Amino acid sequence: SCGKCVPCREGTKRMLEILERIVAGKSNVSDLDLLEELGHTITETALCGLGKTAANPVLSSLKYFRDEYLEHIVNKRCPAKVCQALKAIEINPELCKGCSKCSRICPVGAIEGKIKEVFTIDQNKCIKCGACIESCAFAAIEEV
Repeated sequence: SCGKCVPCREGTKRMLEILERIVAGKSNVSDLDLLEELGHTITETALCGLGKTAANPVLSSLKYFRDEYLEHIVNKRCPAKVCQALKAIEINPELCKGCSKCSRICPVGAIEGKIKEVFTIDQNKCIKCGACIESCAFAAIEEV
């Protein structure tokens, strides 16, 4: 019956779309309710055992890690620092010596400043590649 069951076939696609919006930072709190409702609907109406359990990982994570979902949605932050769209790289002004090494290595020119002064990262230009973090001899650059 795989593929013939609308709740599983369409419901899991919709759940995936919501999860992708969440990790991209383009979601809202009402998506959590929709995600949970979809999960329960799939579980209750799917025709086979696989369909009845397909939503369980998401439902379980919503139950035990809802605060992490909210962090993604409300604060646009990924506590695990794995969601590329929600990463931010910043320079600690107390540790930056103004050596310009990070600026020279940045592939998109997102780091600006003057020698022997604190450098800054333009978050709109930054592609979050992490090259600057690796290049900083003073550990002044970190992912937040």
